[in-house]
Amino acid sequence: MVENVTVHHLIGCVGQVDDPAALLDSLRARGKGEVLCLNADMVCGREHIASAVDHADRAFRYGTNSSDVLAMEIMLYASGEKQLAKARERMGPKKGTERLALVCLVKPLTDEDLGSLGLKRDDSVLEFSIGKAKAMGVSEEEIASMPEHLAPDLVLERVAFVETLKR
Repeated sequence: MVENVTVHHLIGCVGQVDDPAALLDSLRARGKGEVLCLNADMVCGREHIASAVDHADRAFRYGTNSSDVLAMEIMLYASGEKQLAKARERMGPKKGTERLALVCLVKPLTDEDLGSLGLKRDDSVLEFSIGKAKAMGVSEEEIASMPEHLAPDLVLERVAFVETLKR
């Protein structure tokens, strides 16, 4: 079994996004390594992103990656999509997004880093909800078919299934 080697830090935060590309550039300019910025309304808990990181890391190690950039490969898996454009559309923040999930791949951003960008740390935006699962494409039937405490596993299945979709 090959183990995950990518260290990541997941941070939830709130603040108004006026220009997603400029925000990402500002986050990266903090000098703490690659940062992936996601719409937290599509993040179904810490396990969701940890699984996406694990799958993306494995794809790079085995040469099955679809992207040349680890952050984009993580977004691909997190989205449950096989195409990067669709992954960006589903998971990426848009103008007006107020709840963000930041995946820091080297060093975590500090509260001071976030504050300088008009963001405030709030990890509660990362929590799982049935509404988020539905936004990720999980159907009412799937949710009804299992105990509610297992519903997050349906999102993890979507993450794992990307490997099959890519083939």
